[in-house]
Amino acid sequence: MSQIIAASVMALTLGVGAIGAAGQSGVGDAVKKTGEVTKHAVTETGKATKKSVTTTKKAVTHEARAKCADGTRQHAKTQKAANAGCSRHGGVAR
Repeated sequence: MSQIIAASVMALTLGVGAIGAAGQSGVGDAVKKTGEVTKHAVTETGKATKKSVTTTKKAVTHEARAKCADGTRQHAKTQKAANAGCSRHGGVAR
């Protein structure tokens, strides 16, 4: 009788341990997913910040810039004029 009780206790202990281990793998997946979401959010925030800084700089300096295909940069009061300045340098770089 004591052997049956000991075997039952042992089986119950191992069964509960397996359930706990299975639950922890789910937590690991959740942490990994959270990390991916955080990484994406930081990337998007960085892109938005860079775009707003560029817009602010253009508004403050009142000067448009265009990078030409040959690597030179053209500066003008408007973006259209800066792009036109690249016509002698191979056009605007894409």
